[in-house]
Amino acid sequence: MPADRSEAYLAACTIYRDDAAYLAEWIEFHRLMGVERFFLYDNGSTDHHREVLAGYMAEGVATLQEWAAPFFGHNGRPKTIMTAFEHCIGAHRHDARWIAFLDVDEFLFTPDGGSLPEVLSDYEEYPGVVVNRAEFGPSGHVTRPEGLVIESYVQRRPLRPDDESAHKSVVDPSRVTRCLGAHSFMYVDGLPVDEQKRRVDMRRRMKRKPVTWARLRAHHYWSRSEEERRNKAELWSEVGDPAAPATGPSAGRSRGWVLADAEVVDRAHSVLDDSLAGYGPAVREALARRG
Repeated sequence: MPADRSEAYLAACTIYRDDAAYLAEWIEFHRLMGVERFFLYDNGSTDHHREVLAGYMAEGVATLQEWAAPFFGHNGRPKTIMTAFEHCIGAHRHDARWIAFLDVDEFLFTPDGGSLPEVLSDYEEYPGVVVNRAEFGPSGHVTRPEGLVIESYVQRRPLRPDDESAHKSVVDPSRVTRCLGAHSFMYVDGLPVDEQKRRVDMRRRMKRKPVTWARLRAHHYWSRSEEERRNKAELWSEVGDPAAPATGPSAGRSRGWVLADAEVVDRAHSVLDDSLAGYGPAVREALARRG
């Protein structure tokens, strides 16, 4: 299955800030899923993230790029994410057959227990694959629990037949022209597809219903604990959204958005979903081997 023009069949890219506590779990989980390389962008972290990543970088598993650009552009779009992702496409266009663009609080997997490369090999004629997300809330944790994310957070928003789920993109970097946002890309030829091979055009806000995640799925641990949810809201307030007014009832829109979104997860009669907890022992074993 490896592509003869690539060093890796599947890589993952993310941009983060002060996520040292979660980077190793995120990397080791995705290595279990079949991700071979990680293209990482640091947006001004002040924690010990470099110590966490040192071994992965020494082994050539991960590369790290400093990316301290302003988070928002003049139009309120997440400029830092977009420019980092476009840099990744340009710098690593020939380093992987597929690149998955994720956040550190997102875990990509195949619900049937297979590997991501096995599933993605069925989509090679398309320039990209969009993967629907499942949204998880604090799951009753007031402060950060000692366990892994995939074991600790097991309450998610239910999926309804008429839902339009947010998605993440797995792309063929050789067929991407630009990044449209945190979730979508523009391609040289054709449109990306969902897991059912239905074409999706995000420029026209064209989404496919019903949401399906039988073959590919991303768990989005949006808020983690209540304490971390509020810290995340303060971080969004600090980076500032130029589209939000400085004063008045809409001031601090980014902070309010973070708080409200997490509350929706918990209020919506959340359902138990521990489908990733079974990977916990293997992830802990991998982490223990690294000391």
